[in-house]
Amino acid sequence: MIWYVATLIASVFSTRGTAAQGAHGVREEPQFVTARAGENVILGCDVSHPLNGQPYVVEWFKYGMPIPFFINFRFYPPHVDPEYAGRASLHGKSSLRIENVRSDDQGWYECKVLMLEQQYDTFHNGSWVHLTVNAPPTFSDTPPQYVEAKEGGSITLTCTAFGNPKPSVSWLREGSLMVSSAKYKVSDGSLTVLSITREDRGAYTCRAFSPQGEAIHTTRLLVQGPPFIVSPPENITVNISQDAFFTCQAEAYPRNLTYTWFWEEDNVFFKNDLKRRVSILIDGSLIIAQVKPEDAGKYTCAPSNSLGRPPTASAYLTVQYPARVVNMPSVIYVAISLPGFIRCPVDANPPVTLVKWKKDGLPLRIDKYPGWSQMDDGSIRVAEVTEDSLGTYTCMPYNALGSMGWSPPAPLVLKDPPKFSVVPGGEYRQEAGRELVIPCEAEGDPFPNITWRKVGKPSKSKHNVLPRGSLQFKSLTKEDHGEWECVATNVATSITASTHVQVIGTSPHAPTTVHVVASSTWANVSWEAGYDGGFQQTFSVWLKRERLGPHDWLSISVPGGHSWMVVPGLEPETTYQFSVLAQNKLGTGPFSEVVTVNTLVFPISTPEPLVLLTPPRCLTANRTQQGVLLTWIPPANHTAPIQHYVMEFRLGERWEVLDDGIPAGETELLARDLIQEAWYEFRVMAVMDDMISEPSNVVGVSSTGEPLCHLKFQQPNNRFRILHHCG
Repeated sequence: MIWYVATLIASVFSTRGTAAQGAHGVREEPQFVTARAGENVILGCDVSHPLNGQPYVVEWFKYGMPIPFFINFRFYPPHVDPEYAGRASLHGKSSLRIENVRSDDQGWYECKVLMLEQQYDTFHNGSWVHLTVNAPPTFSDTPPQYVEAKEGGSITLTCTAFGNPKPSVSWLREGSLMVSSAKYKVSDGSLTVLSITREDRGAYTCRAFSPQGEAIHTTRLLVQGPPFIVSPPENITVNISQDAFFTCQAEAYPRNLTYTWFWEEDNVFFKNDLKRRVSILIDGSLIIAQVKPEDAGKYTCAPSNSLGRPPTASAYLTVQYPARVVNMPSVIYVAISLPGFIRCPVDANPPVTLVKWKKDGLPLRIDKYPGWSQMDDGSIRVAEVTEDSLGTYTCMPYNALGSMGWSPPAPLVLKDPPKFSVVPGGEYRQEAGRELVIPCEAEGDPFPNITWRKVGKPSKSKHNVLPRGSLQFKSLTKEDHGEWECVATNVATSITASTHVQVIGTSPHAPTTVHVVASSTWANVSWEAGYDGGFQQTFSVWLKRERLGPHDWLSISVPGGHSWMVVPGLEPETTYQFSVLAQNKLGTGPFSEVVTVNTLVFPISTPEPLVLLTPPRCLTANRTQQGVLLTWIPPANHTAPIQHYVMEFRLGERWEVLDDGIPAGETELLARDLIQEAWYEFRVMAVMDDMISEPSNVVGVSSTGEPLCHLKFQQPNNRFRILHHCG
């Protein structure tokens, strides 16, 4: 009740004082106070009248708050707003002390002193104060310390910070500032990670910075997904009876990892002999105790945490062991009078290097038996089996690790080979869809078993072997076309008889042996035609650039029945693919194999080199007792060696050859047997690489009288004659 009365009185005086503001002086200038968050601060209050003995009320307002947040009246406890409780108190008579200032304490403050018994100007009994609170960055909102996200999804991490001045918020990963990209979006303190993969796992740091300091918060992103193998198994080689050890370590979140190991395609615990000797450690490693040769093969590790498809990693176990004999027959059968083999079935790693034999308990000297030889695998080849081969045989193989001992003894028994009583014909022609039976029968002791096989690519069609051995096609197909063999087998040996099945009335078979020779702009494509299906076939060449897709093939028809074609219009230095397709009136066959070639570099034309050959120089003629001596100087310029010279003369208008084989090293020629009382003219030319030079200067001389030299004359063809007397 007392507070209510005091507040009412103060409000009345405050109103009266405010009405009188215009009649009095100007209020004091505002004060500006700066403090750092956590410090204590005093906000001063200017009072124009003494406060001694008179009852008064002190009020403190903050801009933005409708009522005073601090009121003090005489000896009563002050009224303090909850935001300032425990921190605001009166300093002196009217100033305000705020302890442990906060960032949100910043703003304008006004104090008012209200006299209760006298009328004073309340405008002068008070003042304005601006409080600035400098505070280091502080987070008001941060993501959790650990955040989970599913692989392939996205997540947003948000940090909100306050402080004075306002801090800037950024995100860092592994010490590097993160910026917006196709993978990350950074905006206003938020970080969004898109299309999350396991590589995105790890620490992300939010940093709030201002001149007053910085604040850091780190969040770890845990990516939920299938395991990732960080230490896969590696191929190992061990000796028999040793232990084998495969590593397989994986990482995943969640970490509830279980490891499964497979031998080939089977769980190792489902393999009878292996399951008692294998152990899987907690870190995923596999131990195989006392390995056996049969343990060799591919081992696959598959870690799982029930999320997604488990990854796998494989390695191979190689087991080394001494050579041993496996599955030695109890009786060795060979066909009499035919080539035969006495085999030692060997298993070894590393490979066998030697096989020893015994016959009837004694070491076998193979060189003592004509026509006998030992093969690389240790088997004995007998060129012609006779009764000399009879006996009991044992063998013992060796490799780098030694041997496991002798094989069980096996007696050799001679048997007659099978004989064909009915052989198939050389060729059978039948239409597709029709039935075909090819006879084949054999006899022998023991009675042979007859099977049929297709040479080359196996046939997928349905065919039967009749009880006596004939081959039956109930409905011939295109795939049945080709070579077939009838095989008669008994314990001694096998014999074969061949036939050719020609299935007519089908589309063509694929061309084979496609060969492409490419230049820079064309390619020569050749092939061998497949069977035409019984009708005339034509071909087309298909091509495309390798980098183009499967729908970009182009076809070019081959004229006539040719099995080659030149494809023009190609680009130099380009990779092309070629295939050939055959067709007849029933349709197209399968494509041939695809051949890939590179066209050549387009040839760069180079100008022909300049060929230079000037004529011989300074031809002179001197008459001697033996005849006219002609001398000259070689050409001044020529791009290749001179091969020879040609000397010509004339008595009238027509030039004739005097000598066309003057060696290149000669520079003079003696002209003999000249006609008396005649005027001769001479010229010489040089020959180089099938090229002849222009003629030299022309010299003239009389076959009688005083000798002349350097005789030149001018004629209508601009040739000059100058007569000089020699001497």
